[in-house]
Amino acid sequence: MNRPPRPSNFGFDFSPSQTGWMATAPSALMDGPHGLPHRPPPPPKRAVQLGGLSGIAEEWLASLPPRYQPLTTAQRHPHVVNRLAALWERPLHLPAYFDELLLSDRPGRAGFSFEVLTELGDLRSLLELAMHRARQ
Repeated sequence: MNRPPRPSNFGFDFSPSQTGWMATAPSALMDGPHGLPHRPPPPPKRAVQLGGLSGIAEEWLASLPPRYQPLTTAQRHPHVVNRLAALWERPLHLPAYFDELLLSDRPGRAGFSFEVLTELGDLRSLLELAMHRARQ
């Protein structure tokens, strides 16, 4: 009787040992100390960008409810907050800018930290709520 082919183990070799079955990883992954997988070092932290906030951005930040103020984004990426403040009065342009920020397809981008992503997501929610209320 012909058996169907075994499913792929995704590069792992499941071999019996004296104590029972044990999963072993490919040797190429086991080049770290004590037989642990090698992990590349984390990327360096990005430096705070020079330039600072514009006056319009400072006023815009102060006008937002405290829960929605993107203070970490303002500190780490003032150019983003400057652009958000400039576009805030033209809400039809903001969804495209949020998409550009959050869904960038440019190669070599490290992406935003969790704190910044959270703030940008909160701002996007605030914008969507305001646009929904304006349509009613």
